[in-house]
Amino acid sequence: MAKRDGGGGLLGEPQFNAALAAHLRTLRPAWREDGAILAERTGVLLDRRSERPDILVLGEAANPVAVETEWGDPAEADARARLGQRVAANNLLIRSAVAVGIDDTIRSLPAAQVADGIGSVELRFRVLTTDDDPASVAVWPANGHITGTAADLAALCEYAAAPHAVVERRARAVAAEVRAIGNGLHASLTPKARREVATRSGQKNTEQAVRMAACIWLTALRLQDELALRSEALQDDLLSLRRVREEENGLVTAAATRREWAKVLDVNYGAIFESAQSLLAIDMPPGAIADALTGLAALADSIAAERLGARIDFAGELFPLLLDDREETAAHYTLPVTAELLAGLAVDRLRVDWADADAARAVRFADMACGTGSLLRIAYWNIRRKHEAAGGRGADLHRTLMEHGITGIDINPLAAHMTAAGLSIADTGVHYDRSAIVASRLDRGGIGSLHLLRANQIADMFGQQSQSAAARDRANVSVPEGSQHLVIQNPPYQRSRKDRRMFDVAGSTPETRAESGRLLRSARLALSAQSRQAPRTTRGDAGRMLNGQAGHGADFSALAHLKLRDGGVFASVLPLTAARAESWAGVRTVIEERYDDIAAVAFGGMMSADTNMREMLLVATRRAARRPDGERAGVLCINLDPTPATALDAWWCARQIGKAAADKRTSGLVRRGGDIIGSWVRTKAEQGFPWFAVGVADHLLADAMSRLLDGEVWSPSDGGHRMAIPMTTLGRIAGIGPTHHLIGHPAGGDEIGAFRFDPVDAVARVDYSALWAADAAAQTRIAVRPTHAGEQVGDEAKVRQQLAQRSDLFISRNMRFTSQALGAARTGEPSMGGSSWTALLAGGENLKRALALWLNSTLGMVIRTGYAQTTQPGRARLQVAAFAGLPVPDFAASEHAHAVARREYGRLAAGELLPAASAWQDTHRQAIDSAVLDMIGLGGNAGAAAAVRRLRDKWCREPAVHGGNRALVEALE
Repeated sequence: MAKRDGGGGLLGEPQFNAALAAHLRTLRPAWREDGAILAERTGVLLDRRSERPDILVLGEAANPVAVETEWGDPAEADARARLGQRVAANNLLIRSAVAVGIDDTIRSLPAAQVADGIGSVELRFRVLTTDDDPASVAVWPANGHITGTAADLAALCEYAAAPHAVVERRARAVAAEVRAIGNGLHASLTPKARREVATRSGQKNTEQAVRMAACIWLTALRLQDELALRSEALQDDLLSLRRVREEENGLVTAAATRREWAKVLDVNYGAIFESAQSLLAIDMPPGAIADALTGLAALADSIAAERLGARIDFAGELFPLLLDDREETAAHYTLPVTAELLAGLAVDRLRVDWADADAARAVRFADMACGTGSLLRIAYWNIRRKHEAAGGRGADLHRTLMEHGITGIDINPLAAHMTAAGLSIADTGVHYDRSAIVASRLDRGGIGSLHLLRANQIADMFGQQSQSAAARDRANVSVPEGSQHLVIQNPPYQRSRKDRRMFDVAGSTPETRAESGRLLRSARLALSAQSRQAPRTTRGDAGRMLNGQAGHGADFSALAHLKLRDGGVFASVLPLTAARAESWAGVRTVIEERYDDIAAVAFGGMMSADTNMREMLLVATRRAARRPDGERAGVLCINLDPTPATALDAWWCARQIGKAAADKRTSGLVRRGGDIIGSWVRTKAEQGFPWFAVGVADHLLADAMSRLLDGEVWSPSDGGHRMAIPMTTLGRIAGIGPTHHLIGHPAGGDEIGAFRFDPVDAVARVDYSALWAADAAAQTRIAVRPTHAGEQVGDEAKVRQQLAQRSDLFISRNMRFTSQALGAARTGEPSMGGSSWTALLAGGENLKRALALWLNSTLGMVIRTGYAQTTQPGRARLQVAAFAGLPVPDFAASEHAHAVARREYGRLAAGELLPAASAWQDTHRQAIDSAVLDMIGLGGNAGAAAAVRRLRDKWCREPAVHGGNRALVEALE
């Protein structure tokens, strides 16, 4: 294409491209090879030899990427024209191109000056990718462009070399092939062989077990081929898959495979090949297993032919697709985009001189619930990238990091196999002697990696089962306290609840589960005791983080804290309840006291497979000393919607979050090109109080929440207005009634508590009433009727205790904004609470009136949304233990508030309310808002009334409020 060489002494595009290509060669070792990056060359395109692409990025194991530049906006037309062309040297299709725009201001600079400063020149980018149809092009960002430097261009080229559409297509095809091969093999096996495969693979279902065996063999065959081609220790002896087929008449037989894998095991790689070899040793029909292995070998060849690079580990991505019991075990595997984002955020925080190979090799990082190793693998690649961008060679790190730097632990031996394989394939040319990838199963009454809550070593099942000396040396893996620069994890959230039992995995029995539970309780109790005896120690901190109601998520948070060194990085996927729930207050408190640069990232979509719940990423850097008393921690709350769609998207989000962390403002927007994809707000946290802004999509609404908690009604347009009475907590002005478990049970339910309850309509006489259930259709006025009648079933002491805690004021526990109208309700007679309503024991009629109005107002709903658990869109759930801490105005001593409540309550309690999410069009709720403004001393204040109107509108537009309800969203629009 025509080049503008900039007459009149101006810098030309060819000169700039030459300087840019020269700089790119310094950023990756693979690009320093001859022919890896070509600039301004003719003859490089198969059918268009006279044309000269601006820059062509090639690589031995990667797809080619074209880079097209021009002054001003990105050269999108030129980049699009490159898609579908073929490279002359290898006939590979160009599926990806990066369009680059160069700032016109540098055109007047001398070429030498540009070459010296090319790394800091600001560039504009758009990435174009296609699969096999050049007419179908994906453009990122969809609108506008992003800006960055040559270092960002290097990263863009790496991501573009593995186009998302190609990865998805290939992953689906591989999954279908593995499933078909597994099903075919399963059909040929005897019942005994099927059971043995299930036993050795730790699976309950035999069909799933055989599929997983096929997946394990696929990873081992891929690695065998790579080692045969590149390993310094094995390439002279180990046969490639092609050589095996040549010697076995076109087949890959079990005998030949066992022979080759034995060669590998003599060197090492036990974490990968021992499990594969063990499964291959099961008695299976020779023809059927040969067919399966031959098909898997062909699949391994086809994956390599896609040239998607070692960053993409197909077997690891397939693993969750081939499991059927993830929900039972609460094993929600990390989505690739989540791994990319969390690892990017975490590694960026490491304080390491990346140019120093010794410093980079000294990094220690762990995932003690590693699954298939996505987080460890991406963290490893980010560490390599940092070192390479600083002038080093990633290969120089591989052996040390594999032997000493990386710890991965999982209860599923096949998942641990995937982790080891995914890390090993990153650099098969470099030999290593040992690794710390551990399989620690539960089926013998153990507690997996949670054993490390009270120990510094953990037994490796691979090492225990192996007969080789090399593997026996690995039988105990050391993970000392204070040893890790980074702990990155997506732990299970499992806790005992209803039919779900903790430690219920393949091979477990009631006896082993009981033993596991006993061991975990013992570990928790030991740490809890230390939290009382020595609360300001690391183990004391860990003890404060533990809470059985928070389940394994809190256990693994405590474990991460134990193993991190000062200056180390805590990086975890957690349920959104960790930001809000009372049971997580200990985790939040320790993070606030012992960590800096706390960032919590929430998403509109899913972050783990199969959770069907909202989650967040939590990243923080451990302080060398505890935060001084009285100093409040800052929490950067980032809310992104939608969830990043690709690895490239996740990389960019990590970059933007890093910029927000350095921003001095209190809030701002996150952009991707011309689109707003999220927002951020900086808040202060104290003593485990809910991180209310996490999960709030509108940063200005989050800012308004923060000010409301401090007693100010605020909107960005109307400014702030101080309340005349201070904020306090509900527990300081009212008693909190008992949980429904103590009160009683509905007829037909588990027989607990003092009363059995039947619906009021089902009994003729009501002696003991209860507001037990939520009824969205009937409960539309503050004044409601009790829903249930009670019959004594408990002893007299229990009955009297519950009757003493009756009230006529109640707060809802689990509010569905889209259908329910009431945050608080009042009955005409003293009643007991229930599963949906909790009694508030407030003294004085006017205080009860004031609280009922506040809790049903927009301001009360806004605080509830920030304080409650909103893991399910459109719902706000509060644990009974959390009600005492709910922020409310201190109505107890305000005569003015009492007078307003006395005057207004009668008409407001009788009026019918719409569902809370429709507050923007609910004239009666707006009348309550006016009365509430009067109660807090802002009656007649036009600015405050306008602020509430804007706050009401923003609140109704929150996804956590409207829950994606189509009718509500359309009405709001």
